[in-house]
Amino acid sequence: MRVAFVTDTHFGYRRFEQDAYKQGKEAILSAAREADLLILGGDNFDVSLPRMETLSEVTGILREALAIFRSRGMEGVPIYAIHGNHDRRAKGFVHPTELLAHSGLLTLFHNTTVLHEHKGEKVAISGMGSVPEDYAKDALSQITCKPQHGAFNIFVVHQSFQEFDISGNDIFITFDDLPAGYDLYLCGHIHKPTLSGKVINPGSTVVTQLREDEAGKRGWLLYDTVARKAEFKPIASRQLFHSILTFEAAKPDEIRAKVEAEARRLLAGAPDSLVKIVVKGTLAPGFGTADLSLPALGDNVFIDNSMNSESLKERIAQIKLSREKKLSARQQGMEILRKKLKEANFTLGDPEHVFEMLLEGNSKFLAEVKERIEKEVAEG
Repeated sequence: MRVAFVTDTHFGYRRFEQDAYKQGKEAILSAAREADLLILGGDNFDVSLPRMETLSEVTGILREALAIFRSRGMEGVPIYAIHGNHDRRAKGFVHPTELLAHSGLLTLFHNTTVLHEHKGEKVAISGMGSVPEDYAKDALSQITCKPQHGAFNIFVVHQSFQEFDISGNDIFITFDDLPAGYDLYLCGHIHKPTLSGKVINPGSTVVTQLREDEAGKRGWLLYDTVARKAEFKPIASRQLFHSILTFEAAKPDEIRAKVEAEARRLLAGAPDSLVKIVVKGTLAPGFGTADLSLPALGDNVFIDNSMNSESLKERIAQIKLSREKKLSARQQGMEILRKKLKEANFTLGDPEHVFEMLLEGNSKFLAEVKERIEKEVAEG
């Protein structure tokens, strides 16, 4: 059987919204034309509460994909999905991918196993949607889905792995934490394609963070379960070119000239490409960061000025640490809340549910919490 895996489409991503839409659409429709089933690996949307316009666009794409499958003689709904960290919501809340499942456009398989049959061959799809990184190892040990006898078994996750992370962050899971007995392990979340090893992924269909690991072609994965071979299928996409320029005791005019020349070089022949230039090093004696104003080189050129500014270096280090942990501001807030609840002498229930209620300012929930805390304090 031919299995398509499309992940990290980030539909609705505001900075490159048209890129996310066009490139995600091409990947999904191409997969419907070539594969016998399609798996979406999470971060299908860029946020957990997408705009109605985004939901409408994605609904239209999936309807078109299903029409293509049916025109090829496929029955049912051969589209399966998990959620990612961007489109995750707390337990008890409907996330956007779940909404698509309720609409009959796909089937969710978070912590469950679904069986897909085609021309006498069976593929069993199991997996776990994104959970907070520090919960991932425990969550994997508690999942209830299992490999199915007589089927080609696939396990899908949307998490960070130590093997894919150069920082060596031990909060991430390792390949050894994955459940045993599966024929193929797929993962989303990692935007850089990896087509060999125990866990494979095609990377994202759209650039979101302008990081070096997002440089190169965007695409999706086609896997042949008989040949046991993975093929990267590139899509028409705006490519990211990432460059680092390092200077030593350089004058501002010299830096500006080299930045402009590098931008022209990278855009030559591909003016619509995305360019990220990181400028780092030291300025010549007598010059400070206020003397270095880098030119605006168009909407597609992004310049990171990291020349010798201690405060800037500290800020970049903090951003890098946050990225290494793969924690958004929302996730960081969630971690703080979990710690505070753990330190308290009373429980408010599921921390993620509590966090959602606090974010929404739910007055009924806040009143109930206040009443419960006062009661527990009064009872000693």
